[in-house]
Amino acid sequence: MPVPRAIAKTSDIDSCGLTLSELQELWLGAHPTSGSCFCTREELVAAWAAGRAVVMRLWGSHGRRPAGYYEFEYAGRRPPYDLERSTLWREDLLTVEEKAELEAWWKVEFEKAHAPDFFISTGSEVLHGDAAVQAHLRWADVPHELARRWIAAQNA
Repeated sequence: MPVPRAIAKTSDIDSCGLTLSELQELWLGAHPTSGSCFCTREELVAAWAAGRAVVMRLWGSHGRRPAGYYEFEYAGRRPPYDLERSTLWREDLLTVEEKAELEAWWKVEFEKAHAPDFFISTGSEVLHGDAAVQAHLRWADVPHELARRWIAAQNA
């Protein structure tokens, strides 16, 4: 009796109909020197429609979004990378899970910055006190609104 062949399950990556290069462009944008994989805007639009679920699953989490999201779904200019998470948080564009995850991480970083004798090195100088706190919260992209709320809670 013949042994049944295993049926390979196709992943959403395989079944979306896009090449890895096309998916990468939807993630990172067109290649800076060789340009786009797509010949027309219509091809790019169709690729986003076909690959959106895969691209968002792979690269649209933890408060980050792929280039395709900013091209097709975001109103306005793409925020700088170091402000992306707080921008999406302020604009209420995060999932409930992402918001909870980021706020928990930001709270940890806030508390770390407010520990006694906290300091950081910028590479060229060592910061202490308020300068260190502000630099750390900027690095962590902690929204000012949350920091103010947590400070008020500490002082209550």
